[in-house]
Amino acid sequence: MKLKKYAIRGLIIFAVVVALCMFFSGTIRTITTAKVKLLTPRQGKFSEQVELTGKVVFPAAEPVKLENAQGVSLTVTSVKVQPGSEVEEGDVLFTAEIADYEKNMDTLRQSYNEAAGQLADLERKNANLRLRPTDEAWAKAYTALAEAQNVELDARVTRDALLAVEGLKAENGALPEGASEELTEAWAAHDTAAQALKEAEAAMETAERYNISETARAYIVDRQKYEQQMKDYEGQMVDLRALRSTLQSVTAPDDGYITEVNVKAGETFDASGPAYAFSPEKEDPVLRIDTSKTTLTISRGTDVTFDSARGGTAEGSVDSTGVTVSGDTYADVELSSRMIRDLGGSIAMLAEDIPVRVSYRSNDNTTLLPSSAVRGAGDDRYVYTVQQTQSAFGVNSLVTQKQSVTVLAEAEGTVSVAEDLSYMQIAYMEDREIGENTTVMEYVN
Repeated sequence: MKLKKYAIRGLIIFAVVVALCMFFSGTIRTITTAKVKLLTPRQGKFSEQVELTGKVVFPAAEPVKLENAQGVSLTVTSVKVQPGSEVEEGDVLFTAEIADYEKNMDTLRQSYNEAAGQLADLERKNANLRLRPTDEAWAKAYTALAEAQNVELDARVTRDALLAVEGLKAENGALPEGASEELTEAWAAHDTAAQALKEAEAAMETAERYNISETARAYIVDRQKYEQQMKDYEGQMVDLRALRSTLQSVTAPDDGYITEVNVKAGETFDASGPAYAFSPEKEDPVLRIDTSKTTLTISRGTDVTFDSARGGTAEGSVDSTGVTVSGDTYADVELSSRMIRDLGGSIAMLAEDIPVRVSYRSNDNTTLLPSSAVRGAGDDRYVYTVQQTQSAFGVNSLVTQKQSVTVLAEAEGTVSVAEDLSYMQIAYMEDREIGENTTVMEYVN
């Protein structure tokens, strides 16, 4: 009887020990196992509105140089426009004066008068000289040769300069392969000038047989020299006067927009660079949105809204997309006259960045996940799925598995992925770090 009592007591003690072990084992397992939230992904069309910034750009704008003012020192006296100014053909953009204009004009006048005086002296000294028809023919050939030499030299310098710029060499007098259109034209112009020079040299050789006296020869040469000097000085004075008149009112070449102004009142201007940039009125400006900071695939037709300068909201849509030279993506929205007014006018819209809201909606159903459930970066994106396993003792566990995903879009806490995960459970929002093949437990509220 006593032995039976001991046996019963031992069984009770054993049961209590086993129960305590199981209790503490479960408690330890609960404490040491990562807790996660589980979700079953849903299918749907990804829809999101993101805040981006844009700048007004004139794709057709071209820089404009004052071609007739090259090498001339200019002082800008007033500027009538600013970036974004809408102008009509003939509107005054700015005014300028040629530095030392009067001094330069006086120098040219003095040089002209000196050449005229030397010609008058020459004519006076040779008042009794009578030129024969053969003398006049020689004079004509001499003048033609001098002119042909100058034309050929100018054409040769232009051609050789373009060869150097384009890194090409002429082999056996032939136009090198890869020559630009400009070089091809310069090459043809020099060929024409060279042929004219040969003809002038042949005419001069014929004229040399006329037995011209040294007195007549010297008179003809000196007369041609002084006459050419007077012609050159007179031409320079005409050009300088015409340039001054042009610069007193630099006007718009057509109806359109001034997109850049490189002159400032009271400052000198180097005419080797562009004075301003101009975009024709027929070419609409665009609102260029920087899309490099979003993973959304923004394409033609995507809706765009922005705040109107007059209150309310203006709407538009993406007309085209592209990539800058630095590799940043962008989307362009063509700006109508109404939209330009909504942005505050052409001047205001160029002054600063413009906040825009881009509304994106995918065309197809995709798997939608919270951003916190999608891990990794770049092309290496993945989620942790969970699978239920059972140990040899019949204990059920949840174990994570790494599943690679293809991210289509991501914004405002939602990620769209290409893979169908609707039949899986995804682990996220863990209370400690987890990895592949990690045993986890679901949060229990």
